[in-house]
Amino acid sequence: MSIYIVNTGPNKEVHRSAHVETACNIHLIAPSHRLNTDTDYTVLYPKEYDGCEHCYTEKHWK
Repeated sequence: MSIYIVNTGPNKEVHRSAHVETACNIHLIAPSHRLNTDTDYTVLYPKEYDGCEHCYTEKHWK
């Protein structure tokens, strides 16, 4: 299982798989914009990707 779910669409948001909540609305991410990965995009691209306000609050800044 991947550690992160990345929304590569306009929102550019990172979710932590183990802490996903209903409010994260993962089901609304289009398959073409969803990436399941072990790479934390908030570290790799800190100015572009934001942590989810529900499941990755320590990296949430938008």
